[in-house]
Amino acid sequence: MNVIIYHTNDFHSNFNNLKKVHAYIKANKTADDLYLDSGDYTDLSSIIVQADSGKSAMQLMVDSQLDAMSLGNNEIDLGKEALVELAKSGVPLLSTNIRDLNHKNIDGIFSSLILQRAGKRFLIVGLSPYYSKNFEHASYDLFFMMGGVTTEEPIVLLKEELEKQKGQFDYAILLSHSGLFVDKVILEKLPEINLCLGGHTHDIATFKGYSQSGQGEKLGKITLEITDTGIVESENIQIDLIEQSNERFDTLYKEAETTTTQILSQPLPIIRELAFDALNESELINFICDALMKEKKSDLAIMHTGIAEQALINPVSKKSLIENFPSKLNPTQYQLSGKAIREAILLSFDVKHIKNSGKGPGFRGRILGTLGFSQNVQVEKSTGQITIDGYPLEDDQIYSVITDDYLQRGSGYPSLKVGDHEATFEPGFIRDLVEKYLLDEEIFASSKVQRVFEEVL
Repeated sequence: MNVIIYHTNDFHSNFNNLKKVHAYIKANKTADDLYLDSGDYTDLSSIIVQADSGKSAMQLMVDSQLDAMSLGNNEIDLGKEALVELAKSGVPLLSTNIRDLNHKNIDGIFSSLILQRAGKRFLIVGLSPYYSKNFEHASYDLFFMMGGVTTEEPIVLLKEELEKQKGQFDYAILLSHSGLFVDKVILEKLPEINLCLGGHTHDIATFKGYSQSGQGEKLGKITLEITDTGIVESENIQIDLIEQSNERFDTLYKEAETTTTQILSQPLPIIRELAFDALNESELINFICDALMKEKKSDLAIMHTGIAEQALINPVSKKSLIENFPSKLNPTQYQLSGKAIREAILLSFDVKHIKNSGKGPGFRGRILGTLGFSQNVQVEKSTGQITIDGYPLEDDQIYSVITDDYLQRGSGYPSLKVGDHEATFEPGFIRDLVEKYLLDEEIFASSKVQRVFEEVL
């Protein structure tokens, strides 16, 4: 007899990929099989996720016959209260190493569960991201803690969980949203784990005892042969899924979309529309920079124009703000030398550079874009002259900068990079900041103030 384990990870709210998986699982999964996911199913760039903190989206997974899911960083980004509600969805949510800020377990989130298939007991253990690619400890907590969640070192906790369940299972499966580089270390240290199903790094990786399936575009299929002496992994492959009609999924998705529209499409009051240009100075980016300065007093604000997709156009709603500002990027304050700021500004004049894709952590836009600044900054492109509050930018002077964590990581503009420990991250995303100041007459007025000039003033 065989047990087939189907596996996905990192959908990031790509519901078209889920639709394909849904169709395949409905057609092929038997009562002896398992379907497991290793996290980052949700993504805050999705209006369906934003509308009710993932509850409608999770119902699509329930109908896909998902047996268990580990919590990825994108689920944790929803915050503690949302996780408690998601745990009521019917899909078991697993994480050995997340806690609330008092280091207590979060209601409804479990370290593991045991499922029986073909007369055998399968221990399913969940793991959320903790290490960076350089194996720095608690590398996500600066962001997780803003939502009331913290993480603890996983390997000790995994050992404790395996010991706790010893004798209660025949086969141990780890759902790890840690990345391939961490998973390899875990497998080396914990030989008791029979199969690790990974996520987080979006790898398509298949080898004995391991599977990771990209970003939901493939479906992992691991066949276990149930023998008299134990359980043997006889096959581990990736299935290429094809587009096909799926009326059931289409109906469920339409219902979720309708609910989303009702929740998020209510018009928000706004003083006026704001123009936008990804390659040049615009009112919208000026507005964001001035709002950042009002939110957190600094020497200057800097923002990449790729943060926005288009102009701020009426009617404005939570839905349109999510669509216009899809990136999950937080206001971030830190200190930089004048030299580092100057280098970034000069790079922002390079037309070829600013047309790059802008790919980077948390970024969901289409283009890097040029840089915009708060109204106290003046830049002369022809001479490279830069002033702040009327004084020339000094290369050896240290300035307090307010921006977002995309630029803080050096994405697109390397000279703006500092370590996470050198920065202060503010709750909420840039789109939340825009919403907060939609009726601020002072900032709407200042957005008209020009900051970048082609010629000498």
